[in-house]
Amino acid sequence: MTGYDALVGDYDAGRLGYANDVYNALVSYGLSPQQKILDVGCGTGLAAAPLIDNGFDVTGIDASDAMLAVAKEKYPGATWVRGNAEKLPFDAGAFDAVLSAQAIHQMDAAATMSEIVRVLKRGGIAAFWWKSLMSDSPIKQLRDAIARDVGLAPLPSAWRGGFREFYAAGFAETAVRVIPWSTITTLDKFLRYERSRKVVRDEFGTHAEEYYRLLEERLRETFGQGDPILPLAYVHFLYLAKK
Repeated sequence: MTGYDALVGDYDAGRLGYANDVYNALVSYGLSPQQKILDVGCGTGLAAAPLIDNGFDVTGIDASDAMLAVAKEKYPGATWVRGNAEKLPFDAGAFDAVLSAQAIHQMDAAATMSEIVRVLKRGGIAAFWWKSLMSDSPIKQLRDAIARDVGLAPLPSAWRGGFREFYAAGFAETAVRVIPWSTITTLDKFLRYERSRKVVRDEFGTHAEEYYRLLEERLRETFGQGDPILPLAYVHFLYLAKK
């Protein structure tokens, strides 16, 4: 059992996925339906879903049985494997492309990167991305203020400290794309998303429930009762490479 097993209900109900421009960038970089693709840290299949829906050959791997159960139910046409990113159960050169979205910071990044390079064919594509609320987003500012009110520092972004392992991997070429995304969600869905963030429970500990309570209270004060629409402004950091 992983730390995400208990969060799978909120994770599946609350997570929004990623901007279409992320996938357009992948295709522009050379990703195509003819390739065999591995999604490392696939979770419930959130990042892979647009590829699966467009006929791409996707294999997903994750350490969480609960996450994989959702992925298998939603996307039975893809291949889902339980395993560890730091020791991928695949032959060298088995994949034309390897992706990992919002995940590698949860792993031993150096060991995972070494394994990704190993299972990637020569000339193959690697792509890693994260999204974070923009610093001037009113919802991020409200979220950070609540953290301070409960006596804690605001949570840092998942990609803090750079991505040294990416640049140390020895790829033949690399590129980075910064992709903004404005979208909407409902208040209830956003609260489910917040409860799916393992980092909140890890960092806030016994203060997590107070944080959730204040977050809901202030979101309702700002946006209204019921299930109002919330505007979200994200930025994606997309790292691309070829072996």
